[in-house]
Amino acid sequence: MTKIKDNLIQMTRFISSDWVVYAIVSASIIAVSLETGIIRISGFENKGISTYAVFFVGLSIFCIISQLIILKFVGNKLDKSFVSGRHLHLSKMKKAIVAVQLGISVLIVIILLEITLTYAYHIFFVIAVLVVSFLTAAAITALLSWRFIIWLKSHKNRIIFTYLFASLFISMSAISGVVYFLDQLLYGPPVVHAQQYADFIRHVATGNPTLVYFYAISSAVAFVLLWLGTVFLLQGYGKKIGNRKYWIIMSIPLLYFLSQFQPSILNFLLSYASDNPVLFNFIYIIMVHVSRPIGGVLFGFAFILAARRVLSIQVKGYLVVSGIGLLLLLVSYQAQALIATPFPPLGLLSASYFGLSSYLIFVGIYSCALSISHDSVLRASIRRSVETEVGFLKGIGNAEMNRRIFERVLLTSRNISETLPEETGISSSLTDKELKDYVQAALALALKKKAQNVN
Repeated sequence: MTKIKDNLIQMTRFISSDWVVYAIVSASIIAVSLETGIIRISGFENKGISTYAVFFVGLSIFCIISQLIILKFVGNKLDKSFVSGRHLHLSKMKKAIVAVQLGISVLIVIILLEITLTYAYHIFFVIAVLVVSFLTAAAITALLSWRFIIWLKSHKNRIIFTYLFASLFISMSAISGVVYFLDQLLYGPPVVHAQQYADFIRHVATGNPTLVYFYAISSAVAFVLLWLGTVFLLQGYGKKIGNRKYWIIMSIPLLYFLSQFQPSILNFLLSYASDNPVLFNFIYIIMVHVSRPIGGVLFGFAFILAARRVLSIQVKGYLVVSGIGLLLLLVSYQAQALIATPFPPLGLLSASYFGLSSYLIFVGIYSCALSISHDSVLRASIRRSVETEVGFLKGIGNAEMNRRIFERVLLTSRNISETLPEETGISSSLTDKELKDYVQAALALALKKKAQNVN
């Protein structure tokens, strides 16, 4: 028994190792891209219902396992550091997200059993996966936006500012996505049976047609803001390779993404849709479905590059976690095919990653800020760096440190003001707001003097 237990521990460590997780994340992106891409050509390729059902079941099993491995990987990163122990809210959030993903996995397994045994599935379980995953993403990205607002108050930084609005629009897109999918799916049948190929392509949208525009616009704006934040984050490379080359390289993913919204390009492609529908859908997949994952690779790779500039192994790990979250976030926006109630429910696996990817982004960035705020040696090394990637870390780390100092000083001041009447008989004339303003002004003055001494 002891030998078996040791083998299981070694296997768990191997599966949770960095390179294995990187491979699993890459495979997950490919798997979800295949899931959302196959629906575009399935209506024109009569492979049979069973072929797509087997394909979906296989992908679902892989995605469930990959999500659990990624959660284990992030949990190990947090457990090995002081962050989770000192900040209990992160530990509680980790338990909550594990429960959420396990719940999503159970719902997907139920759908798989229905598909396998009855060649049908209840739309209720699909709606449940969408609502849980999207609302989780909305809550976490809203929380991340609040952290960015707090950090901006003490450290004005254009990268923080851009990522603040990006996270806000991600949260908005998640909420509008829930409303949109509920509006569309609740008009459909409660049970979706196996359909002949191309049946679901003749689906006509019902409900409120304007909701799709809110969802599409908010997600598109989020993509553009993430791109802009990445441009600012990697701007130091412009000096190394030349600003012209840098902007050409960085503009390609944005132009590629925006090309799907150009009426002239879409009209040109639609003119060939009736003559060669398979070729049209193949080009459409390349233009629409692949543009987001390519952007995700760029956005996630920026954080992985930033990790190379940091000496701390823990902070490197947190940056990698955020990078993985951005990689997965952009493939989780591919669930729109579900409104046509296809069989099997292609697009569901994409939606199941939304909450998980948002959690990875939040826990990675927030843990970086906490680690830097507690480590004076790390702050000193970051302060000496002139790289723009490290400048972002310096901003959130110093801002988090200032916030902690402010809260400690404010708590001490409140305690003194409460005990002052008992000890001296003189009550404090300062209101709570005036006390906050006084502490904030004193802290700003102290930090200004410190900066002048350093210079």
